Amino acid sequence: MRTKLVLWGTNANDDRVLLALQLFPEKNEVTLYVFTAEQATDAFTKELMDEWRNDKEVAFPEGHLNITQPLTMTETLIPEEYKVERGDIVQRAQSEWAFVVLSYKMQKTFQSELDSFQERINQMTEFSQPLWEEMKGFWDKVQGQVRERNLFREHVAGLREQSNDLFNQMKKFRQAADNHFRRQSAEVAKGFSEKLEAVQAMIEEGKHLINTFEDLKKLQREYHDLQLTRDDRNKLWARMDAAFKLVKEKRFGNKPGGGAADAFTRVERRHQGLVSAIEKMNKSIHRDEKDLHFEEKRADNSESQLEMQIRQAKINMITERVNSKKEKLADMVKTREDLERRMTSIKSKVAEEDEKKKMEEAKLAVKERIAKEIEETSKELEDVADKLEAAAHEITHPNEPVSEVKPASDSKEVQKDTADAEAPAGKAEKPVKSAKVKKPEVVEVTNVAEASLESEPTVDDNSDNASVAEEAQTTEEVIEAVTESANEVIVAEADISPEAEGATPEEESVPIAEEEKKD
Repeated sequence: MRTKLVLWGTNANDDRVLLALQLFPEKNEVTLYVFTAEQATDAFTKELMDEWRNDKEVAFPEGHLNITQPLTMTETLIPEEYKVERGDIVQRAQSEWAFVVLSYKMQKTFQSELDSFQERINQMTEFSQPLWEEMKGFWDKVQGQVRERNLFREHVAGLREQSNDLFNQMKKFRQAADNHFRRQSAEVAKGFSEKLEAVQAMIEEGKHLINTFEDLKKLQREYHDLQLTRDDRNKLWARMDAAFKLVKEKRFGNKPGGGAADAFTRVERRHQGLVSAIEKMNKSIHRDEKDLHFEEKRADNSESQLEMQIRQAKINMITERVNSKKEKLADMVKTREDLERRMTSIKSKVAEEDEKKKMEEAKLAVKERIAKEIEETSKELEDVADKLEAAAHEITHPNEPVSEVKPASDSKEVQKDTADAEAPAGKAEKPVKSAKVKKPEVVEVTNVAEASLESEPTVDDNSDNASVAEEAQTTEEVIEAVTESANEVIVAEADISPEAEGATPEEESVPIAEEEKKD
C-alpha cells in the first residue's frame, strides 16, 4: 500500500499547483508539499509520478511549501485554501493511511516483544521449556494477524527473520538439554535394570514367588515415576512385562491363554469382587454415620465439661474415619468404572473373534462341501465314461466274437438260435416262433439275419407246396423277430452316434436288417 500521493489542484487565488502528500506512519503525520506551476515542470512532474511515489529519492525545487499535520479521521488532509480535482482519492488515501498507521503500531508492538525475548535468550545458560512455549505462543499470535491481513508483507518478513534466529538459538540449548537428558536416562535405566535383574534371578530360582511378585509391583510403581526417554522406557517395560509373565507361569503353570474371552472372564471376576467390596464399604460408612449422629446427639446432653470433650474427640475420630472411607470409596468407584469400560471393550473384541471364527467355519464347510461334490461328480463321470467306452467298443468292433464282450452262456444261446435258423425246413420238427436276441449282441443278430437269408429254401421235385409255404412263413417270422430286437437296441443306444465313435454307415446293423426285411 502506497504512502505517497501526487495530484493537481488550485490555491486560494485559483492558481494551478501540484500537491504531493507523504505519510510518516512512525510519527502518525502527513506532510503536504505544494509546488507552483513554474516549479512543476513536465520533467519534475514525471519524476514525482514515476519515481517519488515508488519510494525513490527525488530532488525538490527550492521555494516549495511544506505543511505537516497529524493524521486524523475527522480533519481533511488538504487545507481549506487548496482545492483538488479528485477529492475522493484524498478521502480514500486518508482511510487507508489510518490502517497503515495501526498496522505499523502492531508491528512495533510485536517487535518490542521480540526484543524482550532476545534479551532473555541472551541471558540463558540452559534450555527453558516455558520460554520455548512462550515463543511458540508469540509466533502463533503473529500468524493469526497475518491470516487476518493486519500486517504488511515487509513487516511480517522482518518479524519472521528475527523469530527464526531466536528459535535457532533455543534449539541449540534444547539439543544440549536433550543430550544431557539421554545420558541421565541411560543412568536411571541402568540402575532400574539392575533391580529388575535381581528380581528376575529370584524368579528363576522359584523361591518366595509371592514376595517376588510384590517386588515386581513395587518396581512397576517406581517405573512410572522415572524420567526416561521413549526408547529406554519401552525396553524396560518389555523386560518387566516378561518378568510378570514368568512369575505367573512359575506360580500357576503354563496355561494357554484363552484370548479375549479369557481376559473378559478375569476382568468380570475382578469387577464382581469390586462391586461386593463397594457394597460393604457403603454399609460401613452408613454404620459410622449412624454412630456419628448418636455421638453428636449425646454431646448436646453432656453432664460435664470433660464428658463433652471426650464425646467431641470421638466425633472427630469418627468423622476422620468416615472421610477416609469416602475417599477410598471414590477410588473404588473410579476403578469400577474403568473395569466396566474394559469389559465393554473386551466384549466387542470377543464379538469380533466369534464373528471371525464363524466366518472361518463357514469357509471350511463350503470347502468341504465343494470337495465332496467334486468327488461325487468325478465318480459319476467315471461310470458314464465306462459305459460310453463299452458302447463305443460294441459299435466300432462288430466282427469280434461275442464271448469277448459277454459271458459264454449268452454266446451259446445265440449260437443255438443261429443253428435253428440255418436248419433245413424239411427237417425242422417245429416251426421257429421267435429269435432270442439280447440288447448287447447287435452284431450277432445281424449275422443271424444274414444266415437266414442264405438258407432260404428252394422248391425241388420232392417237396410239395405245403412244406414250401410253411418254411417261408417260418423264415419271415425269424426275420421279423430279429428286426424288432434290433430296433429295440437302436432305441436304447440312441444317445451314441456311430459317426462320433468312428463307425461307418456300412458297419451299422440297423440298415442291413431293414434291407433284408425288404428283400
